[in-house]
Amino acid sequence: MRNLILTLITVFTICLSCKAQDQKPVISVLGMIHLHNPGADEVNMDMGNIHSDKRQAELKQLIDLIAKFKPTKIAIETSLGDTLWSQTYYTKYLKGVLEKEINKEDKWGMSSEVVQISYPLAKQMGHDRLYSIDAHTEFDTAPVIAYGEQNNQDVQLAAFKELISRMQNDMQSISKHPVLDIVRFANSENFDKNYNQTYYLKHLVSFDKEGDYIGTDVVAKWYFRNLKIFTNLNRIVTPKDRVLVIYGAGHKDILVDLIKDRADWEYYDINRLLYFEK
Repeated sequence: MRNLILTLITVFTICLSCKAQDQKPVISVLGMIHLHNPGADEVNMDMGNIHSDKRQAELKQLIDLIAKFKPTKIAIETSLGDTLWSQTYYTKYLKGVLEKEINKEDKWGMSSEVVQISYPLAKQMGHDRLYSIDAHTEFDTAPVIAYGEQNNQDVQLAAFKELISRMQNDMQSISKHPVLDIVRFANSENFDKNYNQTYYLKHLVSFDKEGDYIGTDVVAKWYFRNLKIFTNLNRIVTPKDRVLVIYGAGHKDILVDLIKDRADWEYYDINRLLYFEK
């Protein structure tokens, strides 16, 4: 009997060890339209006063939904190594003094998704910090447009301008909707296919001629930036983590592909929560 008990204990221990080795971190990405509308994107959305009672109630609804993911870490779109927004200001937020003590030049960030979504979510989850994973590369479409004009690529130019116009009209149309509807839009398959993929992989790469890759070079820089962001994400992930990445929606399509390609990670589609009904 004693030998049997020892055998069972050994088998049980081995099984627990195997389970620990097989445990995968779970990663999810919430694509965002920038709440503070910094004008840094090709197409931007004006959501009005994000501090109004109406918008604040809508943000609370969104936060309560994504909190169901139960993240152990929240990764944000601030520069790698940043401690101002990931720790210093977050600590002030937890103490209730951020609005009073924030530096004047940083007040624009009070309307950002970092403060309006990531901070309250992290507080709700009991986190003492956030994780900055952003990286930068040069990204400028102006030389691509100039190249098209100089090389009589009228068809490509017209198609590209039509896409930008359609994107801007769609953004303007949905900007007055509740926050949850806007975020659902930014995380939809339609957004990825008709905006992200079409913008980079159909239109920008079409600006070329034999031997020239000016549009492709710009797209390559965009992919390079996202690969660097992915590398920074990789540095913070441990096997037991549930990491929520909150990032500009333009990054989501590429980041999700990279996450899915990691055999030792598990991807969680945030849309499962955005459409969650009580």
